[in-house]
Amino acid sequence: MEEMESVISRFFLHNWQRKVVGLLTAIIIWLFVNHSINATKTIANVPIRIINLPSDKTISGLLPNGMLTRRIALTVTGTMNVVEDLEAGDLEVLLDASLADSDEWIVQITKKNLVSLNPSIDLRHHITQLEPTDLVIKLSRLITAKIPLTIETPTGNPPQGYEYLDIWPQVLTQTLSGPEDDVQKLKEQGLHLTFDLRDITKAELDAIKSNLHNDEISFPIPKKWKRVSIPFQNNNFEDLNDPESQNLRIDFLRKEFLPLGKEIPIRVFYPLAELDKINPETYALETNDDIVKVDGTYIFKKPLYAREVSRLFIEVIRDSIEIVIVASPKNERNILVWSIEYINPRGLEDTYVAFSITNSLTNKGNQVSGIPKKKEELLRRRFREYMRRMMLYLTETRKLHIKGSLEGDQIKVTAY
Repeated sequence: MEEMESVISRFFLHNWQRKVVGLLTAIIIWLFVNHSINATKTIANVPIRIINLPSDKTISGLLPNGMLTRRIALTVTGTMNVVEDLEAGDLEVLLDASLADSDEWIVQITKKNLVSLNPSIDLRHHITQLEPTDLVIKLSRLITAKIPLTIETPTGNPPQGYEYLDIWPQVLTQTLSGPEDDVQKLKEQGLHLTFDLRDITKAELDAIKSNLHNDEISFPIPKKWKRVSIPFQNNNFEDLNDPESQNLRIDFLRKEFLPLGKEIPIRVFYPLAELDKINPETYALETNDDIVKVDGTYIFKKPLYAREVSRLFIEVIRDSIEIVIVASPKNERNILVWSIEYINPRGLEDTYVAFSITNSLTNKGNQVSGIPKKKEELLRRRFREYMRRMMLYLTETRKLHIKGSLEGDQIKVTAY
């Protein structure tokens, strides 16, 4: 054991000065050799940045931060331990547009165009060669234009208990600056923006109150949703800049079971083609517990309810609707058809629109003259849709069914 320790001690201590010098020399030689060995590597997707672009010019695919959506592959040669670890994110190509001699700018990318994005990499000392790369960049006239922006019908389903009505405004404009060809093409095609109803929660809608009837409500579009992708900017998003975008909202109907609140007339329509056989004198409407005759007019007595329409709609139409039964010969049909009919529907529509506009402008403190024509058209479509889908109910779970038939010299009607 002592002999072994003695051998080890002599090995390290004998001529130790020479051995230290030899070790240091070996390290220096290794470092020199390691840093003198070159390697070549092709790096894909290297970003390109443009600087000093004339104020009246731009480049297709140029982003607001000066980067091009276009990227290139570069073949570099340099110190092996640096080059082998190089990635696209470590460098960029910097091009000075003030050096462009024409709109068809042909650039030969050299080592001097490389910029290190990694503070630990010194490209100047470690990159010895860059394979010549020619790049053609087309400069275009910079123009600014208003691009039509269509707000599409939202996708997805609304929260439980609510029904989508419509969206407003439906058309905006987006002021864009960019290459002349790209902007003109986009001006023809237009931009489109679609919201998803699944991004709206029931709690958000429950918290919204309406001054009038509290069932037609407006959900204001959050600012973070008011962004549109620009195709010639690599579909990067840009904030909406039309002043009208601050009014963007989606209107919903709170689904409720609404009492009609009034008895309504019921009458028989006698077609002219059969009038010689079926008319009020040959087949009169039979009265019963549900149908009574008051001053020559038949009245349906059962309480009625409605769904999928608003309180305002009910208030407007309740005095101007009736149940109509169509008289037909027995050889054509045993059970007579019936429908809900509106008296003076255009006048009812005008009334609904007027009330809606008044309520909307009262909430905003505007004048009635300030309502846009397209907004009025939207309200008219909403009213017509209410008319189309309105259904009468006897209870929350029972729709109104009417069975009418010719019996003897009367038209017998049963409601169930």
